[in-house]
Amino acid sequence: MSNTFNFKRFWNYFTYDLISAKNNTGLSLAIAGAAPVFTYAIYQIFALLFDGKTAYMPSGVKIAAIVIAVFISILYFPTKQYGSLTDKRAGADWLMLPASRLEKWFSLLLITCLVVPAFLFAELFATDKLLSLIFDGTYGASAFSQINRSVGLLWNEFTIEGVGKLAINAPYALYLSFCQNILFFTLGAIYFKKSKIGMTFLSSFVLTIALSMLLIAVGKIFSNFDFNLGPEDISDEAAMRTINIIVYSVYIVVFATLDILLYLRIKSLKH
Repeated sequence: MSNTFNFKRFWNYFTYDLISAKNNTGLSLAIAGAAPVFTYAIYQIFALLFDGKTAYMPSGVKIAAIVIAVFISILYFPTKQYGSLTDKRAGADWLMLPASRLEKWFSLLLITCLVVPAFLFAELFATDKLLSLIFDGTYGASAFSQINRSVGLLWNEFTIEGVGKLAINAPYALYLSFCQNILFFTLGAIYFKKSKIGMTFLSSFVLTIALSMLLIAVGKIFSNFDFNLGPEDISDEAAMRTINIIVYSVYIVVFATLDILLYLRIKSLKH
């Protein structure tokens, strides 16, 4: 199969990939999306057992349930959906599918960065909101609205006190972070043959240490220079512009790196 992009052929493969993802992980993602329901039910069961009556569910429990559901989905989906590509038989069958490596790579990006988060977060938001409407006395306000009010991470822009707001808003930043993490674990799923999640975690740990050491070294180098700039020499607008450039640059570099590594890995798969 030539390494070209044909829309009709891509659409046929994407449909197949989407159905495969539904069959492999659809139920698990649906369960993860219903995490608020399960958490609320378990919490009230324990309340009835120990107190003999229902109890108000703390916001921390609701938020933790959503965070854990998202975290598990990031770990589970890549391995379940694409982990078999390193298997000799399953990988060989996948290579024989009528689509180019470029089309398969693009399908993987669409499913991991669009389909999965759209399905997961839509269900999490819906179940969380329904519980807040039906069981207002014991569930209270929805977890997402509480995050919005108390932490200020949703629907508001990140703000640096005394400087201003970042141009990137929080929901967008959280979405990009989700995509980066799921792409990283997808790379681990199709790169490592065994202990995929564990090896990916180990790789993440090593990379974090290496990058931290690099940043420390760069910081020490720049600390030796005297730029002769006081607070009055740098306007708030210029400082904010610099921070925005850094934020967007980091996202672009990370995404580009992960996308390139995923493509190179898919292109190099042989069985």
